[in-house]
Amino acid sequence: MKKRILFIINPIAGVKRKDAIPAHIAACLNHDLYEHQIVYTERRGHATEIAEQAVRDGIDVVVVAGGDGSVNEVACALIGSDTVLGILPFGSGNGLARHLGYPMKVREAIGVLNHGSSMAIDVGTVNGRPFFSLIGIGFDAFVAKVFDREKARGFAAYTWSAIKSLGVFKPFDFDIENDGQRHTGSAFMINICNSNQYGYDVQIAPLADIQDGELDIVLLRNLPKWRAVLLVLQVLLNRHHNSRTLQYMRGKEIAITSSRPAYLQIDGETFRKEKEFRIKVLPRALKVMANR
Repeated sequence: MKKRILFIINPIAGVKRKDAIPAHIAACLNHDLYEHQIVYTERRGHATEIAEQAVRDGIDVVVVAGGDGSVNEVACALIGSDTVLGILPFGSGNGLARHLGYPMKVREAIGVLNHGSSMAIDVGTVNGRPFFSLIGIGFDAFVAKVFDREKARGFAAYTWSAIKSLGVFKPFDFDIENDGQRHTGSAFMINICNSNQYGYDVQIAPLADIQDGELDIVLLRNLPKWRAVLLVLQVLLNRHHNSRTLQYMRGKEIAITSSRPAYLQIDGETFRKEKEFRIKVLPRALKVMANR
């Protein structure tokens, strides 16, 4: 009996055109294995509604063609269900797709659906909102806000947004309670990572394991502007892994309090400023198709 697979396409995500996706699916999907449908999103949040209905209908695999924001919308609806998440990477950074081993070319990504295997991965939550790659408090969330305003997409535009942000972003005082341990000070940026990267293969937490039942904490304390410039460039070039400037920790339940409202990004999407962040992990709560 064939599996049922639903493709949800976000027509405005990222920089790549989406009009050829149906033809790629027709040519590359294993039609002996799958019976497929295609739907398009019409507004923000529509992908979640479609995926929720897919779970109720018993669809076996839901594939989202879009970026990390679209992936987040769909994955939120699949938590705790037997429906498996698949990804066609059409965003700018494609952080979760890269971590799961998806190729960036659509025809090769469809091949993962044909030959990949499903696995259960952890899910993080911040103040009750799920995340699947990572969240950022402070600088990288500010960069995401600046980048969202740029007309251009891609790694070069993201790098330019980071450089521009360095001149105006102000650090904040923090208090972290991590599995009973306390850390305080002044921070430039705090990342809580489920996967290893922001996207673009920029691996901020290279040892993050999406199945270990823990979240990786990357803390960048306040530092002089010239050192911040150097470190940001190192991060973007994946040369930061031995930096003594970054502090790495792990935890299952994390509480962060900021001295003032701080920018928050969830899987690359900026949310309103907040002062308190309650973070926890839901072990292996989402089934995904991965390229092992």
